[in-house]
Amino acid sequence: MAQKYFSMSCVLCVCLFVFLTPLARADDETPVLGAGKPAPALQISKYLKGAAPDMNRENGCVVVVFFNLNDEKIQSLISTLNGLFKDSSAKGLQMLLVSKEKPDDISKTLNKSDINSMLFAFGADEGDGTWRAWPEAAKMEKLPVAFIVCSGKIVWVGNPSDSGLPMIVRKAVVGKYDPALQKKAQPILDAAHKSLQVRNVHEAYKHFDEVIEMDRAFFLDVIMERYKATLANEADPKVSAQWILKQSKLVSTASQNSLVMMILKDPDIQQRDLESALAMAESIALKDSTIGLQAKASVFAAKKDWPQAIDLQTDAWMGAPQVEKAMAKQRLDEYRAASKIQSGKKK
Repeated sequence: MAQKYFSMSCVLCVCLFVFLTPLARADDETPVLGAGKPAPALQISKYLKGAAPDMNRENGCVVVVFFNLNDEKIQSLISTLNGLFKDSSAKGLQMLLVSKEKPDDISKTLNKSDINSMLFAFGADEGDGTWRAWPEAAKMEKLPVAFIVCSGKIVWVGNPSDSGLPMIVRKAVVGKYDPALQKKAQPILDAAHKSLQVRNVHEAYKHFDEVIEMDRAFFLDVIMERYKATLANEADPKVSAQWILKQSKLVSTASQNSLVMMILKDPDIQQRDLESALAMAESIALKDSTIGLQAKASVFAAKKDWPQAIDLQTDAWMGAPQVEKAMAKQRLDEYRAASKIQSGKKK
């Protein structure tokens, strides 16, 4: 009897071992480092440009990029990162590019003009300490790879050449990036983009609208993308005008202002609907006179109606809070200078 129980125990142990071993292996394969994890310490041996970013700063975010020095697309990567930095550095973006080569080897591949062209910090991790703690710990073998860190925690890991990265950085730098919400929306956005590629625009609209309904503030960039898609695919401009005016009534004053600036300055827009922009600016002015007056001034500047733009911007400057006066005055000076140039051309 004892021998029977012993045999059954052995069988049970073997079964448990067979069952649990794959689970243990799967668990071993799970990345140690990823979204939601604290950012490891940096162990950079030498900074070839700039200094270590502050990973724990409450405002803004840090983008840390690891790259292969021999990557033939390094110039394109530097250009992409410079664009990101220009777009969001004023809002608190810090950036670090990391190579694990020795400084002397780096100088053989990248000359001084390459390094000087970088608007961000650049470090050599020749001891591999940072490399092991970041991409290796995250099991990211394909380079380049970027990590976005907000308040000491990683919120995103992926390819820095990803077309969606600028949008993610813009949200992260103001503390509005939600990885879970973005993950939920991404398949729907992918479907929208595929629908546009095959010219099924109404299906694309449906997918965009589904994402926008999730959270208009978070997906303001999707509102902008949906508007530009409508503008490009509808023969009647009233369709896009009616749609964007409807959306503007459902978002905050700050988001309304962003929509006005999109219409006025987005390089993808060829025909600018200045009447819709003015209607939104007037709506903003009812809630925030300073922002609204500046938005209206921007619309009249786009129309090259410099006297009206100057009058509105002057009122905005006079009523602006002290912290905003310098920027308001700078814009006023720009309008005055443009007005003088236009007057000189007429003579």
